Amino acid sequence: MRDERVLRVLARDHEGVDDGWLCDKGRFAYQSIHVDERITEPMVRDGGVLRPASWERAMATAATALAKAKGRAAALAGGETTNEEGLLLARLLREGLDSPDVDSRAGGNLPVELYRALARPELQATVPDLEWAKAVLVLDCEPVDDAPVLDLRLRKGARRHGLRLAVVTSRPSSLDPNAEHWLRIAPGAGEALLGALDAVLGSGGDVDGLAAAAGVAAAEVRDLAALLSSAGGEVAIVWGERLATGPRAAHAVRALLNIAARLNLGDTPGGGLLELPEGANGRGLREVGVLPNAAPGYADPPAEGRAAEQIAAALAEGELTTLHLLHADPLDTHPDRPLWERALGHATTVIVHESLMTDTVREHADVVFPAESYAEKEGTLTHPDGRLQRLRPAIGHPGTVRAGWRVLAELAERIGHPLGVLTGAEATAQLAQAVPFYAGVTRDEIGGRGVNWQAREPASALPEAEAGPFELERPPSAPSPNGALRLGTFRSIWASKEVEASPALKFLAPEQRVQLSPEDAQRLGVGDGDPVEVVHDGVRVRGAALVHAAVPAGTALLEVGTVADSANALTNGEPRLVEVHRR
Repeated sequence: MRDERVLRVLARDHEGVDDGWLCDKGRFAYQSIHVDERITEPMVRDGGVLRPASWERAMATAATALAKAKGRAAALAGGETTNEEGLLLARLLREGLDSPDVDSRAGGNLPVELYRALARPELQATVPDLEWAKAVLVLDCEPVDDAPVLDLRLRKGARRHGLRLAVVTSRPSSLDPNAEHWLRIAPGAGEALLGALDAVLGSGGDVDGLAAAAGVAAAEVRDLAALLSSAGGEVAIVWGERLATGPRAAHAVRALLNIAARLNLGDTPGGGLLELPEGANGRGLREVGVLPNAAPGYADPPAEGRAAEQIAAALAEGELTTLHLLHADPLDTHPDRPLWERALGHATTVIVHESLMTDTVREHADVVFPAESYAEKEGTLTHPDGRLQRLRPAIGHPGTVRAGWRVLAELAERIGHPLGVLTGAEATAQLAQAVPFYAGVTRDEIGGRGVNWQAREPASALPEAEAGPFELERPPSAPSPNGALRLGTFRSIWASKEVEASPALKFLAPEQRVQLSPEDAQRLGVGDGDPVEVVHDGVRVRGAALVHAAVPAGTALLEVGTVADSANALTNGEPRLVEVHRR
């Protein structure tokens, strides 16, 4: 940095996190910090138009709206939110506004017992395990998009250390050439695949039927089970948050915990589970209580609230009136965009913390607080493997931007419920008091290397939970196409507002592509690059056809987060059939 501007970003050398690697987005997206589209002063909607405003007016408008909405307010936190911000936001809602309606997940909620079971210290895989384990299963995620340095770690293990890699996804994976075994399941069929695998490994269920429900052959599941069993418990399972979304999320997680128990992952060093959350700090936000059914530390909350999709429905029906968005953009990240458009349109007040102009800000925000970029923030984040890491500000705030924790603390004070936070260090200290298994952690202890909370003595404060094996329900079969196509979705690493704003990267911002198998493309009379539209229940998403030999027949794959025609216009968290037509 020079003169309060970021000029270059390089990787640190941390074997436990990144092994010295940095993805291209991390290397170049810093340019979005200094673009003209950056929001550097508060705004308030006046006469239907967003206009710059003083901090006093913005704070007074937001605080008045929140106070009037007591008991009828909700909040969402996005993946850029620090642990401290998430804790203060949850306290603001629960304590100051008598509302438990706060969430950080886009795809539905899980019973708190399952969050606890997934967080068990002995069940956690570390980043180095992805290189040195005997076998790794990549399940329902694409590391090159979700966590590129982990993608490189897996390739390194397969090429240099004899790692046996298995990939189970509903779309072609960049890891397929490195994999000893790969399966293409139907979109949303992760639960059925895990049920079939559980049957082979020990439960003795209907392997053939469950494999068919997942859209794969039973022999492929048996081959996968043999590969994993041969590792003697030194197995790491890298799974995507999409596995734990939708109405059957809890069933899928129980099936995952069953596999972990069958493979003795909790009793064998060098393996375990590693979730890739949809947001960068997804794990940390859950641990500090940004969930409708969990207080900090996965404790039982005083009252259970609504999950994100229920918040949207309640806003659309008028049961909730005010929405607070902290680094969150449901039109971009959440399923059922039409529902969220109705929800935001019906909300009396929408308060947004954002650093760049987005459709949500432009069309729906009533109060906008300019948010910090990562280069200006202080606080902590939690890595997907449980490592607490520290953010330090590298440059000063542009314009009149204020720290997120400070804005939340002042809002709480204005509505008559001060949070007792005057500095960023006090916010971190409050975090260590609120989360039992973070107890006593300090910024100095976290330092520049981070600290895995599972390895500290307070980890024993995590509430106990049954970890399986569970008795599993029979999952429904993947919907039969019958001339239509199963809808599968994914998000590219380039689908972000920072990429769209960065001069060096904006050409990579994705446009909608509809990926089809050669068989389906031929049947539909569609060629590579042809304009097509994907239709469900009258909703249309347009894009260019991309014919790919590795796409399973009967499936259409669309991108979420594209500049236009995002796939979340067609999704609602459940498996869906769509029609594809040439335009």
